[in-house]
Amino acid sequence: MFAYKFVQWDVPPKPENEMTILLEKAQDGKELTRAEKDRIANILWGLFGCHDSTYKLAGWAWPMYNCLPRILVRYTYDNRFEVYYAPDKSSLRKCLHGVAEMVYAPRK
Repeated sequence: MFAYKFVQWDVPPKPENEMTILLEKAQDGKELTRAEKDRIANILWGLFGCHDSTYKLAGWAWPMYNCLPRILVRYTYDNRFEVYYAPDKSSLRKCLHGVAEMVYAPRK
């Protein structure tokens, strides 16, 4: 579990729900099913996602950039790559629109 408190005031204990359990499973490096991978990508990058590699809820944050692969995405309307962190390219492609190219980027 790599969640941390990101606010200075008092917050309730770390919430335990379906999303947080799934994120902690991914952080622990356990094998994920296709539905779980799609759910994580949707939580981070979907229509109602946080559009960040760190999921925040009730004063707590779950950074996912250190346990998910880095994927470079080029859109059809732009010639530059943007960095995303997702379980795999298939789950990320379901969340994004107008993708021209996706490439796994090695970590430094």
